[in-house]
Amino acid sequence: MKDMRNLQTHFKIKKRDTSKYAILTGDPFRLDEIKTYLKSTEEIDWKREFRVVGGNYKGVKVLVVSTGIGSPSTAIVVEELIKFGTKVLIRVGTCGGAWQKNILLGSFIIPLACIRDEGTTKEYISLKFPAVADLEVVNTLVKNAEKRGVKYFVGINRTHDAFYNTDADLSKWLDLPIISSEMETSSLFVISTLRKVKSGAVLAVNAKPEPIKKILKNKIIQIEISEKITKKLIDEAFKIALETILDLSKKI
Repeated sequence: MKDMRNLQTHFKIKKRDTSKYAILTGDPFRLDEIKTYLKSTEEIDWKREFRVVGGNYKGVKVLVVSTGIGSPSTAIVVEELIKFGTKVLIRVGTCGGAWQKNILLGSFIIPLACIRDEGTTKEYISLKFPAVADLEVVNTLVKNAEKRGVKYFVGINRTHDAFYNTDADLSKWLDLPIISSEMETSSLFVISTLRKVKSGAVLAVNAKPEPIKKILKNKIIQIEISEKITKKLIDEAFKIALETILDLSKKI
């Protein structure tokens, strides 16, 4: 049998290390946090921003992979995991301050779809093609968010490219029901849909609300983020994602 370590550009992992279920997160050091919830954890690979850890959650084998920041690197992770046979991918991340003033620090976003305000997926398919999560994954994330008693919001997220670009034309989104903004999720949704696998995301709101009107008025995005709060929220998001995978493993 051919060794799958030779089949990928970025992940040098063996076939026995693969899993149908994967959690994606931006920061490679966040994998140390989720490892506390897994049994039989194994450091599989770490190259550049891409760190891969395998483990067992209540009898289900799970891969956890860091994507780094932005859609280009996220697309690499999604493509290579799918080639390894992954069927369900859930992103756990943050979205800074949500775009609606009623979505407070400590809440969670479960995106139903994303505005493709980034460049990566344009190289895959026309912008007329939507970036949507898998409905079964979304519903299962909602179910587990409710079980854990957290405040969550389901809606449209915006994925963009430039973290520090305060000259972006945000006025075009003014008064539209966009609930959050971040830099990775639309690439996950588009590629997963094109490759016929399931994906979803749960995003921690780790800053005070940043409505578009406030951003446009101040001409600068000022987000005050507490590392302690972020860690607590990411831990909660990991638990929601892991329980979602456990539920989906009974069907997929």
